[in-house]
Amino acid sequence: MVLRKLTALLIWAVVIVLPGSEGSLWAKPEKSTPPREHHHVREHHIPQIIHQSWKDKNIPKGFKPWQDSWKKNHPGWEYRLWTDEDNRKLVLDHYPWFLDTYDALPKPVMKADSVRYLYMHHLGGVYADLDFESIRNLDDVLAGRQVVLAEMTDEEWDQKVPNAWLASSKGHPFWMFCMQQIIKAAGSCAATNTDRWDWLEATTGPVMLYHALQTYQKVKGMSGITLLPPGIIYPIDWRRTVWGPKDGPGDEFSICNPPHPVFNEAQCKARFPQAYAITYWTHTW
Repeated sequence: MVLRKLTALLIWAVVIVLPGSEGSLWAKPEKSTPPREHHHVREHHIPQIIHQSWKDKNIPKGFKPWQDSWKKNHPGWEYRLWTDEDNRKLVLDHYPWFLDTYDALPKPVMKADSVRYLYMHHLGGVYADLDFESIRNLDDVLAGRQVVLAEMTDEEWDQKVPNAWLASSKGHPFWMFCMQQIIKAAGSCAATNTDRWDWLEATTGPVMLYHALQTYQKVKGMSGITLLPPGIIYPIDWRRTVWGPKDGPGDEFSICNPPHPVFNEAQCKARFPQAYAITYWTHTW
């Protein structure tokens, strides 16, 4: 009897210390389900990496000055321009459980949306859309923080936390929580009109991000997540830029809106002296 008990204890001890044993003794998660704990080294600082993405290396000429602004204001930082090919390889190599969902997303913008959360999880750093201009260095905004998001000026809209700019330490669990929300939403879309922009936003875009943040806050709290107030990253709400008043040459929304005939970058930036960056909301998707 004593021998059997000792043998059982030894077996139990070996099982719990075997490297990589977690998951091998239980049913494997479904292919499209993120592991409960994605095995990734978690860091507690935001790496000096700028991430941007486009379908290939040939970005539109109009984006080039804005792209260069990030390099100019962040000397010594690594810069990465991700292509569609790079994005799929990232999913295939490091997040294979998401590949079926990724490939099934019906719009390129949905793939671009979803993979930017993986940039944050896999490497960390700062992601910015290509129509974002850097105005000043971000070091003091990011110092001592783990995940940084930013609000627009519209307090009552479920797109008030856009995904056009993100910053994070490597491996933060919030991003896996976002991926879970994407998988759930994408899996229930068979009868949905996938051409509706609001469905796209709610599946992979800013509406998903906003609701994921609210839910995560209730479950996990906001420990490690900073939400910057309006004016720091998003001095202008895109809804006001696109749909808002355009009263004339002095209107701040007109001078910050590239399609408008009075668009003027210098005047636009002068209106927002506290801003670290500004996006011109070109909505290329």
